[in-house]
Amino acid sequence: MTSTTPNSWLLGTLLALAGFSLLSFGDATIKYLSATYSSYSLVFYNSVFALLILLLLSPWLGGVGDTLRDKRLGLHFLRSVLVFVQLSLIVYAFAQLPLATAYALAFVAPAFSALLAMPLLGDRLNWRHMVGIGCGFIGVLVILRPGLVTIEFASIAAVLSALFFSLVNITARYMRDSKHTLLSWAFYPHLLIILVSPLLFGHELRMLDLGDVGYLAFMGAASAFGGICLARAFAYAHTAIAASMHYSQMLWGVLLGYLLFDDVIDSWTLVGAMIVIVSGLWLLWSVRRC
Repeated sequence: MTSTTPNSWLLGTLLALAGFSLLSFGDATIKYLSATYSSYSLVFYNSVFALLILLLLSPWLGGVGDTLRDKRLGLHFLRSVLVFVQLSLIVYAFAQLPLATAYALAFVAPAFSALLAMPLLGDRLNWRHMVGIGCGFIGVLVILRPGLVTIEFASIAAVLSALFFSLVNITARYMRDSKHTLLSWAFYPHLLIILVSPLLFGHELRMLDLGDVGYLAFMGAASAFGGICLARAFAYAHTAIAASMHYSQMLWGVLLGYLLFDDVIDSWTLVGAMIVIVSGLWLLWSVRRC
């Protein structure tokens, strides 16, 4: 189930880069709003505004009618549940941790994706791939400096979110050979979140302030279009190639964390980030040789 044509590889790579960049700006908005809203409120409003924007643009994304007639609703439901769990975990992590630290922990996702693709998709990894995956983990360890950073639930949540994120992307690979509207990739996850959140966490949902509508709309738009880009990226490109673009978020995390939240970036974080980025480029080159 691996795309091999040069055009699909390039398109998948560009879509992954665009998707991760959009999500980075959405993540920064989530962190900003976390001072006012609970994690579950942010997950809920993120989906509300994302779905509103998607419905407004639905004529250009395949239409609601064709989306509802999709014949693989079971896979869409599975993917939606995985998205719900992943989003809940990472939003909580962003609320509690600096952006760069949360990204460093979530950066195990490309490794999870590459490793899970072996039993679930039949992808093959050689020693070059394993070197890239191993170096990515080393870079994360350099950033976290085990023993010097207290392990808290927010850190565990970030790692678990990476696991579910990988499963979301692998599910998209199973769906790539079927006809889906662009709308369907984001419509079903956000619809499920809107329906389920009040039932599970209604007591934690907070009424929105009108002054925050612009921020919430931006957050929803970044989530909607970022999710669509990533879903198509993992459908077009080899899992390891698309996943390696995840490392670009470290640059966004460092930059946005510094500019918006005065996060202090120490030398260990910079060194670890460079290792992670180099490992991602190595992994990209290794997969292209196959």
